[in-house]
Amino acid sequence: MRRISYSVGGIVLAAFLICGSVLFGTLYYQLSQIRTQEVVDGLLNRGNTHRDVLVDSYDQTTMRHVSMMEANSSFTVVITDARGKQLEASRPLTSEMRRVLQHTDFDYRQRGKIVTMRNFLMTDSPITIDEEHRGHVFMFASKAIVDHVLDPLKQQFFQVGLLALLLAGAASIWTTRIISRPLIQMEKATARLLDGESGELPIDRKDELGQLARSIQQLKQDLDFLNRERSEFLASVSHELRTPLTYIKGYADILKRQTLTPDEQRRYITIIREESQQMNEWIEQLFWLARIDANAFMMERKPVDVEDLIHQVIRLMRLDIEQENISFEIEGEPLQVMGDAQQLRQMIVNIIENARRHTTSGTIIVRYGVNAVGAFIQIEDTGEGIAADSLPHVTKRLYRTETSRSRKHGGTGIGLSIVEAIAQTHGAELNIKSQLGHGTQVTLQWREK
Repeated sequence: MRRISYSVGGIVLAAFLICGSVLFGTLYYQLSQIRTQEVVDGLLNRGNTHRDVLVDSYDQTTMRHVSMMEANSSFTVVITDARGKQLEASRPLTSEMRRVLQHTDFDYRQRGKIVTMRNFLMTDSPITIDEEHRGHVFMFASKAIVDHVLDPLKQQFFQVGLLALLLAGAASIWTTRIISRPLIQMEKATARLLDGESGELPIDRKDELGQLARSIQQLKQDLDFLNRERSEFLASVSHELRTPLTYIKGYADILKRQTLTPDEQRRYITIIREESQQMNEWIEQLFWLARIDANAFMMERKPVDVEDLIHQVIRLMRLDIEQENISFEIEGEPLQVMGDAQQLRQMIVNIIENARRHTTSGTIIVRYGVNAVGAFIQIEDTGEGIAADSLPHVTKRLYRTETSRSRKHGGTGIGLSIVEAIAQTHGAELNIKSQLGHGTQVTLQWREK
């Protein structure tokens, strides 16, 4: 969690630094341009003032007077004639100044000109007397003057920047703590929840962290539910498998007795066979359930003839159905659905087997065809029906409507769970309607796309 805190703090600090650097850089550039322009404007005005004096009195004495005025200043004044010949200068010129003057257009007669070089600034104030171009007044100023003007500004910006950096660091630490504190609390609470202890999550928050906390809380509840379901399922499976094993072992021990009559031997062998069949059914259903949990259905989708599939199932189950004195009715029209034939067959077997177990001397009706919604398969029986409070739970694993979990009807309690899972993989809806004492109707409904 510290890594997250450091990452958040680094991001916040970096954001402050980037924004601050851009803001301070822009502000400093604008202010430095203003200060530099002030120096340039002052230099040009100074040259224009000397030019105006020379316009009034254009002679050597006035030129010398202008030169003497700038001799003790930080500036250098150079007076030339119209052809560029130097007439007067307040101090000796540097080679760079001479080079600039050599490349100056002395025919330039506009009012004022500014030249910016690497080491100095230069302004040109042309002298025009009675519309005659008589010469130029050049003013030179070292860039050091500009730097001297900008030094206090740099110092101020450095001090303000240092203070802003300290404030940004403090703000990033404070922001990091505000953001990471609920995450750290959530991490600790989640760790306690995983250890089976009680942990309080900030589920009352209205932001994304609150939503995350509620999701974790819901996940914990789901995990607890799944753990309870798994424990109950394993306990139920253990109980259901132990019962036939106990019968088989007990009657196998009895068969060892030499005093048994042939009728008793046949009866005990029949019981062992029935319990073996019960175990085989359990193992088969558990196999299907394992495939469902592992999402390991190997779907081979192709058109499946529903009528042919139903007749296959009835031929398979006819012996058991006739022994229960149950009649069969089939109502349908030619119908094909896209799906896996083996899975669809298992689904129909489970539904009819469930109807058979809960119907005594009654009727099972199988309908199939196309209605206003789409293709459907419907299996209805005239059996004992399901109580209203049990109906919402019949597709849960190991749920049986007989609260005593009697072995009277047999079954595994997971047949309809498998039906529901297969229906979902085939895009069908499972609808179950029932009324206690009036039978049950199970419908598989496909919707036209």
